[in-house]
Amino acid sequence: MPRFSSLSARLTAQFVLLFAVAMVAVSLSLSTAISGIASHQVESQLVSSGAVYDRLWQQRSGELQGTAQLLARDFGFRAAVASGDEPTMASALNNAKARLHVPTAFIVTIDGRAHGLAGQEARDAEQLWDALDEGRTTGIGMVGGKTRQLVAAPVMAPALLGWIVFAADLGQPEMQSLKKLSAIPLDASVLVGVAGQWRDATGGRPIDGESMAIDQHSRSSAVFDIEVDGESAIALAKPLPTLVGDRDAVLLLAYPRSEALATARRLQAALAVMTVLGLALVAFGTWRASAKITRPLERLDDAAGKLATGEHVLVEVEGHDELARLGSSFNEMVVQIEEREKRIAHLAFNDVLTALPNRTMFQHHLNHQLKNLDDGSVIALHCLDLDHFKAVNDTMGHPAGDELLVSTAKRLSQAARGHFVARLGGDEFVVVQLVDQAREEIDRLATALLEAVSQPQEIEGQQLVATTSIGIAVAPSGGNGAEDLHKSADLALYRAKEAGRGTFAFFEESLNKRAQERRRVEQDLRIALEEGQFELYYQPLFDLEKNKVGSFEALIRWNHPTRGLVAPAEFIPIAEETGLIVPIGCWVIREACRQAAEWPDDIRVAVNVSPVQFHRPGLQETVIQALAATGVAPARLEIEITESVFLKGGEETLRLLHNLRSVGVRVALDDFGTGYSSLSYLQSFPFDKLKIDRSFIENLLKRAGAAAVVRAITQLAQALGMETTAEGVEENEQLSELRSQGCTSVQGFLFSKPLTAVQAGSLIGGEQRSAGRDAA
Repeated sequence: MPRFSSLSARLTAQFVLLFAVAMVAVSLSLSTAISGIASHQVESQLVSSGAVYDRLWQQRSGELQGTAQLLARDFGFRAAVASGDEPTMASALNNAKARLHVPTAFIVTIDGRAHGLAGQEARDAEQLWDALDEGRTTGIGMVGGKTRQLVAAPVMAPALLGWIVFAADLGQPEMQSLKKLSAIPLDASVLVGVAGQWRDATGGRPIDGESMAIDQHSRSSAVFDIEVDGESAIALAKPLPTLVGDRDAVLLLAYPRSEALATARRLQAALAVMTVLGLALVAFGTWRASAKITRPLERLDDAAGKLATGEHVLVEVEGHDELARLGSSFNEMVVQIEEREKRIAHLAFNDVLTALPNRTMFQHHLNHQLKNLDDGSVIALHCLDLDHFKAVNDTMGHPAGDELLVSTAKRLSQAARGHFVARLGGDEFVVVQLVDQAREEIDRLATALLEAVSQPQEIEGQQLVATTSIGIAVAPSGGNGAEDLHKSADLALYRAKEAGRGTFAFFEESLNKRAQERRRVEQDLRIALEEGQFELYYQPLFDLEKNKVGSFEALIRWNHPTRGLVAPAEFIPIAEETGLIVPIGCWVIREACRQAAEWPDDIRVAVNVSPVQFHRPGLQETVIQALAATGVAPARLEIEITESVFLKGGEETLRLLHNLRSVGVRVALDDFGTGYSSLSYLQSFPFDKLKIDRSFIENLLKRAGAAAVVRAITQLAQALGMETTAEGVEENEQLSELRSQGCTSVQGFLFSKPLTAVQAGSLIGGEQRSAGRDAA
């Protein structure tokens, strides 16, 4: 490097040289990266488009299969298939084709014949018999010389009669729809191959000579190079299911490599221009900056020394070069240090999300107010909690929940203007009200808070009406200290929640006693588990067809050492809230199976399972272990659930029910008819039994509507192959009516109250002796 007489020249030459080397290296790296990124983006788009086609395929298959299954379950259609009623079958197929906009629908009966088609189409359809018989119900197939998407559903009555099949076109319109969903202008086509020879089934671009490449990648769904119409392209071959054994099918997505790299080349050219301009600007800027280095550095050194001593100082910034930016950064650092110190002090006493005072500030404020409370004045502590806030977070997401909290904070601050408002965490807020001895002022503020929160508001584009519950404690009567007052307000809040939410309640001493009683019951429940204080009673279920006891429902009782026999309604809710219902429920299952092992093999035992236990892990293992330990056949154990188990869990709930059924355990739906969506659950899971709620039985002879509901339930159960049990039967007239309506079994005080295990055994023995005398 030549020697320069000035510092500015030396700095300029050095920086220009370093910048040039760096820019060349960066340009080469970016150029290579841009080309790689462009190719990678195209590959990603191809994979994404393939995934889109998968979803479209599954969506269309699901739509076709749903309609096919619905039609296959239709009683009239099954009768037509069973009897060979061609006009009825043709009419049903034509209606289904019109609804689904598919060109072809037909039936392949169990004898291999195709109904609804003729000629070559019928012969092609008959070739599908083997695949359908193997259980394949969706895939690519040939019908009438055309490659189509086929979806089938079995027709059962109850034996297999055949399959209903819908055939959707696979052509350029469908491929054009796929192209519109892609971010790049790709070519899409469906290829059908036999023995390594691929044919375009959708009229796309020629692919002659590329069979080997497609064969190589048709099973891996990997991106590869291919020649399409004489042009190099990046391609993805996704395998598609087929219904003909000697045929393969793939979705081929291709994008010309020249178009994929066109944008990259433009970016590379722009990068080269920017590099040249950057070199010129660096040379000019370095020359100008070198003359101004010394003085700004001296000012920065002086300011840094003053800042170290705690003095507030800002440097004068001149120009826009690196040193000027350093000076600006120094000034910003000074400002940020001061703001950070203020923010630290603010965060110590304020909530980050809502900017309201936090729990620490609330405790300081409330303690201060209590210490300085004047005679004749009272402090009313309003403790607020948003109703169903967890549902907002679960359904709309946490950002929506945060937005609701911020909006609620603003509304509470406006409604409680002049009073202290704080957020303690989550969706819990407090308002501290200092008033005279006037209940009206407290009621008025609580009402204003309720109205402010309940006004409709828009959260993330959705109209939302939130409500809150308020618990109010008044000092000095609500407690001597801040902690006692807050605890009292919390108890009052719990009472407001029990009263139906969206209201306010005042603390009463009875609430404290109630909380203590609840804690005592919880402690006693834990002791009861350890000491074996629980006992099972068994209520008989009378089989109306066999005229004898067919099963028993296990009912838990608590033999408390001082309170005597405690009914489930008094302790089950507390057990569910605390989670103790899980070990209690496990004990019930084991004990019921142990007792059932002593009964005849034709007597079943039914056990109610709490939704809490159902949604906790381990229920399936508990059932299997109980059956294995006692040797009871799985079919003798019946799990009773209510529709509340479906309110959360979704697919997990259904999976567990199916797992229990696969073991052989029976599943009954309790309290059927009382839920708003019971019928929808029958579509989700095939129960073994429906238990008709006692509310319908009580009104069976009094209201025509109740009798109609019972009749509808029994007829529905018969059609679905399910048993029915009527609960709460207490009159002979009710029994006669239930017999006439085809009810399977009944239970109630007409036959027996719940029995001990010994009494249940005696009842079974008495029936057996009576049956023996009748036989003699």
